[in-house]
Order: sequence, then structure tokens, then C-alpha cells
Amino acid sequence: MICDFSFEYLKNLKKYNQSIKLLNSDNFAMTIAFFYFVFVANKHISIHHTALLNYLEDFLYDINQSYPDAFPKEAKSYLDDFVSEKNGYLKKYHGSDDEAMYELTPYTQKVFEIVESLDKKEFVGSRTKFNVIFELLEELEFETNLSDEERIQSLLQQKSEIDNQIAKIKNKSDLRFDESRIKEHFMLIVEQSRKLKYDFSQIEYNFKELNQKAMEEIASSYESKESVLGSIFDVEDTIRESDQGKSFFAFWQLLSDPVKNEKLSQMLENLYKIETIQEYDEDKSLQNLKYELLLNADKITKVSSKLIEQLRRFIDDRVWVENKKILELCKSIEKGALQIKENPPKTRSFTQLDDTKVNINSVFDKSLYSVKQKTEFTSELRSDVVDVDLEDFYDIFFVDEEELHKHINYFLQTQPQCTLQEIIQKFPIKKGISELVAYLSIAKNSSDARVDLKNRVTISIEDEEGISKVVKIPTIIFTRAT
Repeated sequence: MICDFSFEYLKNLKKYNQSIKLLNSDNFAMTIAFFYFVFVANKHISIHHTALLNYLEDFLYDINQSYPDAFPKEAKSYLDDFVSEKNGYLKKYHGSDDEAMYELTPYTQKVFEIVESLDKKEFVGSRTKFNVIFELLEELEFETNLSDEERIQSLLQQKSEIDNQIAKIKNKSDLRFDESRIKEHFMLIVEQSRKLKYDFSQIEYNFKELNQKAMEEIASSYESKESVLGSIFDVEDTIRESDQGKSFFAFWQLLSDPVKNEKLSQMLENLYKIETIQEYDEDKSLQNLKYELLLNADKITKVSSKLIEQLRRFIDDRVWVENKKILELCKSIEKGALQIKENPPKTRSFTQLDDTKVNINSVFDKSLYSVKQKTEFTSELRSDVVDVDLEDFYDIFFVDEEELHKHINYFLQTQPQCTLQEIIQKFPIKKGISELVAYLSIAKNSSDARVDLKNRVTISIEDEEGISKVVKIPTIIFTRAT
């Protein structure tokens, strides 16, 4: 996609874009220097209000020592400016402990990228960057334009080149990287990893916008549970099926792969065994790259998990509302009965209603009371069976998660893993969507469960009223604890 450089677009960009507004602000130097110190140098992804305020007070004190009265206001006042609706340099929200939390917005992250791009580098690795471009073009051509015969020929050529390289290594004629190429590769790795972390902020922001729409729909909806649930799953599909979503979740799958994860750790450890890189990067800026990527990516995956949480809350709230309506209806019937108590019907047939299909069971239709036989217990075994009426127990609506755990363990006792689909086939769902959401909650809160967001399955269930429903959910895999 080519950027728009028209006069109208650039004029509006300067006026409304928050990144450019930050670049043009009077406190640009102090603001960016402080944000870099907290969120980049000290590697905070999010930070509590008290800690950030202490950082800012110390930071302003140091500046005012060198530039007297450069920033005369209190630190709290500048912090309020950072999060104001006019500026929006920081995002403010309440954490789990009710203390305010702060994190950078994508627009502020973009300013870091702009400033870094303006830095004059002593050494520019154009050769390595060209090789990356060439490899990307080559891979794109291989996967799209070439026929099967041409692809096979290309792989055979690569095989021949690899064989030649092996022969050179055996003959001691293979030339390893010199210091120049080592620095080129390292600089490109640093640049791409930094951009990747900046991209995470924008991806999270985009996902949160879609998630916010789903939450607003839940809050304002008066439709049936089925309609709202369908729209929520549609929003989740939109997130995952978008180009950005497919790319991110493919990255997350790679990062979560045990083999690649271990390989990445080993390569990062070996990176700083290279003498040239030890001298070039004394601070070891990439040493914790895997951990930083995991922290940033985990924030994005939690956006999707919030959909499940909102879904369960919606169902609980809707059940409560429906029960309240039933109670109100019962109260209105009682009130009506009291009103006609003093003025009972005069006609003999007063229980018939015209043009309805409602069956009214009068109290007089019930049989008279009969004395129940007292059950006597004896030590003798009897062959006859006494029928016990348990119908009232089935009217109690309750999802027993312990029972669901037993269903899961039933499979894990004989096999290392099982899918939710297998469990439901063996133990059909009897309490509708709420029971399915309970399974999802168990998977979300268990470290031994995996949610395959890429592959989705369709499950047919029946609710407590016997109405059939079809739900499309991600593949849930439960694994045996190790």
C-alpha cells in the first residue's frame, strides 16, 4: 500500500495525527526522553501510577538542576497532560488492584520509531538488507508463480548449493563472516525486533477496538442470547481472519512452539558468545528478547480471552434478568388473585379463556391428599424395588464444574490428550450454552489446556429446554498434567 502524499491528506495529518502533534509539542524533548527512559530503557510494558509519578518527579528534578525552572509545574500536572483527551500520549486504566496503570499508545510508540530513523548511523548494512529483500522476493515467487516442475528444480538447485557448501567446509575453504557482516546482521536483528515490539502496540490497539464494539453490543442488546452470541463469535472471527490477525496468531504459534522456543533461547545465548557482538553491544540489548516478545504478545492474546469472559457474564446476567421477569410475573398473578378475592366470579365456567391455547390447571383438579405409607427398614434383603420420584431434582439448574473435570479426566486416564469435541460426544451437553462456557472457562484457567484458534469446530448441543443449537468454537485440547 503506497502512502498518500496529497496536499489535503498531509494537511489533515498534521492537524489530527497524534504522533505529529507530539513531535510539534512544546514539551516534546522532555516527554519523549521520559517515555524512553521508563518504557524502553527500563523495559516497562505497563506501570503503576505511584511508580510512574516517582520516576517523573526524579526526572524533572534532574532536568531542572541543569536547566533551572525549565519545567516549573508539579509532576502530577505533567502526568495529567500526558493522558488528557487532547494529547493522549499515555493510556490510563485501572488494574486488578484498583491502582491506575499506564502504558504507551501506538502513536507514541511511532514517535520512537521516527526519532530512531532520523539517527545518523556510522554504519549502514545495505548488503544484508538487500539479501533479505532478495530472499523475500525469491520465496514469494517460489510459492506463487512457479509451476511444480520449476519448484522441484529450484529445490534441487538449493540442494546442490548446500552440498557444495558442505564440501567447502570439509576442505577448510569456506569463508566465515567477517566483522562487517556480523555487525550488519546484528543491526538488522535489533532493528526488526524493535519494530516488531512497536507493531504489537498497534495490533493490540486494533484488536481492542473490535473487542470494544462487541462489549458495547452486549451492553446495549435486548436480543435473544443466540443472536448476541452469534454476533460475538462473528467479531472474534473478524479479528482472527483479518490479515493482521492471521499474521499475529501465526507468529504466536511459532513463538509457543516448544522446539522453536528452545532454539530461540539457544541462539540468543550463543549470540553474545561472539566476540564482535560482545564489544558492539555491551548492554546485551537482545538478551531478553524472547521474554519481551512473550510479554507483548500475551497482552494481545488476552484481548481475545476477554471476549469469553464477557460472553459468560452476558449469559449470567441474562439468566438473572429472565428469572427476575418470571418472579415479577408470579407477583403480578398473586396481586391479581388478591384483587378478585373480594369479588369472585359469579359464573360457573370461569376458567375458560377465548382464543388462547393456554391450559389452566385449577386447584380443584388435583387429587385429594392421601396418607403416605411409612417406610420401615428391616435387616432382611427384599427383592422388590421402591420407586422414588426424583423429578423435582431435575428442575434445579446448576453447572457442576467438578463433574466437567471428571469428564475430562475420564479420557486423560487412558490417553495423553483429548479434544472438547470428544468429551461432548461421550458426555453430551445437557444444560445448554452455560455448560459449554463452563468448559471454555476450565480451558482458559488451566495450564494443561491448549486453544487452537486457527482450527474451529462446530458443536451441536441441546439446552435445558431440549432446543437444539449449533455453536462454532475454537478447537479445545486438554492434555495430561506432567
